[in-house]
Amino acid sequence: MNNINEISEIKGIKAETLVSLLNVHEDLFVKMKGIFSRNYSEDLLSVDNEIDRTTIALARDGIFHLLPQGLFFKENLLSGNKKSHFEFDKELRELKRQQKEALSFFQPFDTAFFKLTLEFEHLLNDFAKTGNNPLIDSFLDIPEKETTNKYLAKIIELLPFANQMRGNIPLLIDILKDIFSAAKIEVKKTEPLFSLFIIHIEGLKKEEYLNMDKEMKPCFDFICQWFLPVEHHYDYRIKDYKKPFKLEDSLILDYNTHL
Repeated sequence: MNNINEISEIKGIKAETLVSLLNVHEDLFVKMKGIFSRNYSEDLLSVDNEIDRTTIALARDGIFHLLPQGLFFKENLLSGNKKSHFEFDKELRELKRQQKEALSFFQPFDTAFFKLTLEFEHLLNDFAKTGNNPLIDSFLDIPEKETTNKYLAKIIELLPFANQMRGNIPLLIDILKDIFSAAKIEVKKTEPLFSLFIIHIEGLKKEEYLNMDKEMKPCFDFICQWFLPVEHHYDYRIKDYKKPFKLEDSLILDYNTHL
């Protein structure tokens, strides 16, 4: 796309996504060039920022392209019907003039529709910045949503997808590895209805271990409430199994030291 004398590789990105990130004038005009060029070009063909307005060209079908051609032109208009005096070039110029007029007539409607989709794109951008909090506020009244706990805040973002994630232990393990920055997480079933989450995090000092264990508890309680089967009981432990046992090192019972 040629955007103010700059060439950008934007193939596969829809025009609304790109235009929402550009500094365009409120007076926006859209030209639909037809979907044929999509075979070799991107969705957004060009952006022309003038003094008082912005004009963009899209490789899309507008209203004119979607309506039957018979509404605008006579059938076999350029065939001449075997007339000896038929002037093809003249008729072609007239046909293009009529086409240009039809495109101009439908341009405000095409522009209005594009502005609607662009407005929706702006809403999506705002939603991406705020995360899932609007959904959480709309559907659930939970006191935890105002938390300052960094682990709990991350897992709350996934609450709208709880019905799809609940009971999916492998998926939950992958998510928790990212939330806790853990090298490894394993689940041990110590009793028929009891499982223990082992969260492997290496090299924590005593203060770091105690703070993390304290912050992890409300997060894990929330996980058990929303993402794990209700008939099961769960607990968690933070472990460092790789640290060799040396008396001169910092030893924390039940973290990197075991009797």
